[in-house]
Amino acid sequence: SFIYEKSLRISSWSLSGGEMTVGQITNHINVDAGIIQWFFIWQYFVWAAPYQIIVILILLYLKLGVASLVGAFIIFITTPLSYKIAKKMSMQLNKVLSISDVRLKKSNELIQGVKLLKLYGWEDLFTSSVEKVRSREVSEIMKAGVYMIATSFIAQAVPVVITFISFAVYASTNPTPLTPVIVFSSLALFNQLIQPMGTVSIVIGFFANSLASVERLRVFFAATEIKDFDCGRPLLSKGFDFNSGGDDAETLLDDPVIDDIEITGNDQDCLITNSSLLYDNGASYGTFNTESTVNQGTTAVPLPDSIALQVNKGHFAWDVDDAIVSLCNIDLMIPKGSLTMVIGLVGSGKSSVLSAILGEMTLISGTVQFNNLWNRISYCPQTAWLHNATIRENIVFGSAFDYKRYHSVLDVCALTPDLNLYAGGDMTEIGEKGINLSGGQKQRISVARAIYSKTDIIVMDDPLSALDVHVGKHLMEQAITGFVSNENRTVILVTHALQYLHHADQVIIMENGKIDKQGNLEEIEEGSDLCREWTGKIKLISDSETEGLSEEEMLHTDQRLLLDEDTEMPEKCMEKNQHRGAAASLIEEEDRERGSVSSRVYLAYGRAIGLRLVTIIMIVYALQCTALIMTNFWLSEWSDAGVDTMNQTKEEIEEQTQYYLNIYAALSFTYVGFVLLAISCQIIFSILAAKHLHKALLWNIFHAPMRFFDTTPTGRILNRFSSDTQMIDQKLWMTFNGLFQYSLQCISAIIVNIVVSPIFLVGIAPLVVLYYMILRYFVSTSRELQRLDNITRSPIYQHFSETLSGLSTIRAYRCEERFRRVLASVLHRHNVVQLFLHLSNRWVGVRLELVGSLFILVSGLGSLLSCVFLNLQPSLVGLALTQALLVSGCLFWTVRFTADCEMQMSAVERVEHYTEIETEQYQGVYNPPGDWPDRGDIQFENVSVRYADDLEAVLYNINIHFKSGQKIGICGRTGSGKSSLALTLLRMIDMYQGRIIIDGVDISSVPLLTLRSRLTIIPQDPTLFEGTIRFNLDPDYLKSDEELWEALEIAQLKISVSELDMQLDAQVSDGGENFSVGQRQLFCLARAFLRNSRIIIMDEVTASIDLKTDETLQYVITNAFADSTVLTIAHRISTIRNSDYIMVLSNGEVVEYDTPENLLKKDDGIFASLVKG
Repeated sequence: SFIYEKSLRISSWSLSGGEMTVGQITNHINVDAGIIQWFFIWQYFVWAAPYQIIVILILLYLKLGVASLVGAFIIFITTPLSYKIAKKMSMQLNKVLSISDVRLKKSNELIQGVKLLKLYGWEDLFTSSVEKVRSREVSEIMKAGVYMIATSFIAQAVPVVITFISFAVYASTNPTPLTPVIVFSSLALFNQLIQPMGTVSIVIGFFANSLASVERLRVFFAATEIKDFDCGRPLLSKGFDFNSGGDDAETLLDDPVIDDIEITGNDQDCLITNSSLLYDNGASYGTFNTESTVNQGTTAVPLPDSIALQVNKGHFAWDVDDAIVSLCNIDLMIPKGSLTMVIGLVGSGKSSVLSAILGEMTLISGTVQFNNLWNRISYCPQTAWLHNATIRENIVFGSAFDYKRYHSVLDVCALTPDLNLYAGGDMTEIGEKGINLSGGQKQRISVARAIYSKTDIIVMDDPLSALDVHVGKHLMEQAITGFVSNENRTVILVTHALQYLHHADQVIIMENGKIDKQGNLEEIEEGSDLCREWTGKIKLISDSETEGLSEEEMLHTDQRLLLDEDTEMPEKCMEKNQHRGAAASLIEEEDRERGSVSSRVYLAYGRAIGLRLVTIIMIVYALQCTALIMTNFWLSEWSDAGVDTMNQTKEEIEEQTQYYLNIYAALSFTYVGFVLLAISCQIIFSILAAKHLHKALLWNIFHAPMRFFDTTPTGRILNRFSSDTQMIDQKLWMTFNGLFQYSLQCISAIIVNIVVSPIFLVGIAPLVVLYYMILRYFVSTSRELQRLDNITRSPIYQHFSETLSGLSTIRAYRCEERFRRVLASVLHRHNVVQLFLHLSNRWVGVRLELVGSLFILVSGLGSLLSCVFLNLQPSLVGLALTQALLVSGCLFWTVRFTADCEMQMSAVERVEHYTEIETEQYQGVYNPPGDWPDRGDIQFENVSVRYADDLEAVLYNINIHFKSGQKIGICGRTGSGKSSLALTLLRMIDMYQGRIIIDGVDISSVPLLTLRSRLTIIPQDPTLFEGTIRFNLDPDYLKSDEELWEALEIAQLKISVSELDMQLDAQVSDGGENFSVGQRQLFCLARAFLRNSRIIIMDEVTASIDLKTDETLQYVITNAFADSTVLTIAHRISTIRNSDYIMVLSNGEVVEYDTPENLLKKDDGIFASLVKG
C-alpha cells in the first residue's frame, strides 16, 4: 500500500526520465515487500534462537565441564563470522537486486514493445540483450550462493564439529572415560543445537536480504514527487500518513537546495542561474516529507467567474534537479466556456503546456490559478489510456451512470456503430491498454470519458490525429463544439487539425517552449507568416469541399459514412455478432493447476538441472546420511568401551581412546565433507537450473504470437519474470536443501531405531500412517493456498502496471481514491489467502509435535523392552532415544519443507507452462535470395484473415495486385481493416485462406524472421526503447554515422538531435517519454529509412505531426522511396492524395481501388466523400 501511495504521487519525470521504471517499481512490490515480510515472520528467532543456544550450552557445561566451553568458544567464533558473511551477502544481494531491476525493466520494455520487435524481426536481438543482463545476474547470484554455502555449511557442520572437539577435549583432559550416560545426554543436547543454529543461518539470510530491500525502498520512497499546492484545484487525496515513521525519516534524502536562481532563456531553453524561487533553504521532497516544497507565491486574488484558468509568468521544468526549464514566460488566460486550441510544430511544447496546467510539471516561478468554482478537470491524453475493464466502465470512469447522458455521449463520439458490432455491446471487455481496439476507437473512448464526466474543464491532447476525416469532423462538430459547448464547459485542445481553427475562441501558437502568439484566429493570421502558410495548406486540402455538394448533402454523407458499418452488409454484421458469441471478455482467466504438482514439473526442473547432476546430488546426500549414521554408531561403540575400564592400565585406556577418537574424527570430518559437497552441488546446480528455465521462458514468450499478448495482461507475464523467477533463483534451492537435510535426519533416526530395536517397527507403523495423513492433508491444502496466492498476486501487479501507465489521467481526474480502493480489494483477497497459509502452518505444527512426542514414546518403550528382554546394550538404548528426540523437531521441518517445496514448485509449474505455449511458425521451406524482394511486386489472392480461430474474419477475400514501385494510399473508416492488411503482409495474424505472393514467392514458405527483416513497417503506435538514439535507429550497430544523420535529416530530426548534448548518443528514456509523440513517430520513420527495403508500409505515420512537417515529409518520402513499393495508411487525405492508386476498405473488404483522379470523379464514392469531408 505504501509503495502504491508513493507511485500515485511520483513525478512524471521520475518515470519518463529513467530515474524509476514500471519494472523497477514492480520489483519493489513483488520482491522487496515479500523479503521484508519474510524477515518479520522469522524475526522472532532473532532472540529465541540465541536464547536456546545459551541454555543448551549451560546444560552441556554441567555435563562435560570445561570441554563444553571449547564448543561455546567455537560458537562465539562462528557467530560473528556468520554475521560478517551475512553483511557480505547483503551487499552481494543488493547487486543481484539491482541487476534484477535492470533485467525486469528490459523485460517489461520488451513486453510493451513486443509488436515492434515482431514487425521488425528483432525478437532474437532484444531477447539476447536480456540474456546478457541475466548472465550478469546469475554470475552475481552465484557469488551470493558462495556466501549461502558458507552460511549453511556453518549451520550444519558446526554442531558436529563442536561434538567432536568437545568429546576429544573431554577424553584428553578428564580422567573419567566417556560412558553412555555422558555421551548420549551430551549428544542429545548437541543435536538440539542443530535447529537453532540452522534457524540463525536462515534468519541471517532474511536479515541480509531485508537490509538490501530496505535500502532500495528508501531510495524509492525518497524519489521526487509532483508538487501539489493550492492553485484552486482540489489537492491530491491523502491515502496514508507516511510521516508516522518518525523524525528519522526526514534524513532519507539530503535536502536539495538551489540558491540564487534566476530565469534566463533563449530560443531553445531556459537556464536556472540565480534566484531563490524554487526552494526554501532546508526543504526536502519525497514520501516521508509531505510538506509542499514549491514556492506558492503570494496569495492570489480570486479569478472572476468569467475566467476558468490563468497562468501568469509561468516557468516550468520536468526535472527539478536539472537546470533546463522546458516552458518559459507562459502567460495564459482561458475564459470559461471557451474553446482554446494550442498549435505548433512537433516538439514546440504543446503537450508540455497541458502537463503544466495539470500539475505534472514543476512550477519554477509564476502562478497557476484555477477558478475555485470551475476547477474540475477531465483529460484526454495524446496516447489514449484505457484500463482492463468494459467499454462502459472506461467511459463512466467511476461517475454515476446516467443512461440518457451516456448514450448521448456515445452518439456524439461516433461510438454507437462500433458497439453494435460487439455481442457484448458496451459491456465488451477492453484488453490491457485497449489492445483489442483500433487506435481511433481507443481515442474516441478516451474522449467519451472526458465528455461524460461532469467536469468544468476538458483538456485534450491531439485526440483527432487517430481519426479519419469524417469521424474527426463528427467529433469536433457534435462533441466538442456541440455537446460540450452546450454545457458551457471549457475546452483546451492541442491539435494538428488546423481546418478546425475557425471553431476556436482562442488560438495559441507554441514555439520552442514559449507562446509565440495567442488570440482569436483573425488576430493570429495578421502577424504570422507561419499561420498564413498553414491557412493556405488548409485551403488546398479542402478546395473540393464546395464542389457539387451542399452543406446539407455533406451532412447527410457524414451521417451515412458514420453509420456505414451498421447499414452495409447486414448479413455480415449479424454473422459477426454470432461469431463473437460470448467474446465480450477478452482477457483469459489465469490457468490454475489443481491437485499435487505434477511429476512432469519435477521432471522439468530435474532436466533444467540435468538428470545426471540430480543423480549426483542424491548420491551425495545419501553418503552424507550414511556418514552420520556410522558416526553415531561409532560413538555408541566408543561409549560402550568406556564402561569396562577397571582392568585396563592408563596406557591401554589412552591407546583405546586414541583409537576410537581417530576413527570418530575421520567419520565426523567425512560427514562434514559430504555436507559441504551436498550444499555446494545443491546451490550451484539449482542456480544453473534457474538460468536455463529463465532462458526457455524468455525465448518462448517472445516467440509467441501477438494474440498471446493481446489476451494476457502484462502483470501476469511480469509475474513470471519477477516473483516466479526470484522464487526459483533464491528460495527453491534452500527449500530442497532443508527438505533433504531434515528428511535424511528423520530417515537416519528411523534406521537407527530399527537396527537397535526391531520391535520399534510395530509401534512406528501407526505413527507413519498418522504422519502420512497429516502430511497429505496439509500439503494438499497449502499447495492450493499457494496457487491461490500466486493467482491473487497477479491482479496486484496488473493494477500497479495500469496505474503507472495512466498516472497523468488518474491525477487529472482526481480519482486516486477510487484506484486505492481497487488496490485495497485485490490486496484484501491476497492477504486472506496469505493469512490462511500461515494459519495452516500453525495447524500442522501442533499436530506434528504430538506425532513427535509419540515417536519418542514408542522409541523409548521399544528400547527399554529390548534392553530388558534382549539384553540390549545401554549405549544403543541411549543412541535410539537420542535419535528419537531429534526426530521430534525434524518431523515438523520435514513437513514444512515438503509443503514449501510443493508451493514453490508452483513457480516452476507456472514458468514451465509458459515455456510450452504455442510459438509462431518461424521455420520456412524456402530461403529466398539475399536481395529478395528486389522489385516489390505484391499480389493478394483470395486472402481472408482473422486474429484467432474462434473469431470472425477481419479481411474477406482480398484480391488485389500492387505493382513494383507503386505508391498505394489506403484509407477507410476506423476499424475497416487497414492496419490488419498491413499486419497480414508480415504474417502477424492468421491467414486462413488464400496466399500473398511477393516477387513470385509465397510468403508463407519464407522463414518468418527473413520475411519481417526484408519488409519495413512504420506502425501506428510509435515505439522507442530506453537507450541511445543510435541504438533506437540501428540496434544492430551496422550503420555509419553518416547514414544515421542522413536518415534523421530525411525525417526532419537532424536539427533537433544535433542540438542535444550527446547527439546520436543522447539518451532515450523508457518508451521515449522524453520526446513528444510526433518526434517519436519521426524517429520511427528514420529507423525505417535505414532498413532500405523495397516494400514500405506506413501506418498513420504523420497522424501526430503538424501539416508543415507532413508536407515536407511527403516530398522527401517520394524521393527517398522512389524505387520502393509504398503502402501508406492515413486518415489525412492530403497524405495519400498524390498516391498512384487509392484503395478504400470497408468492413474488411476492398470497396474502391483506382487512381485518385478516377475515384474523385465518382460523386457517390467513399473516397470522394472523404476528400470533400
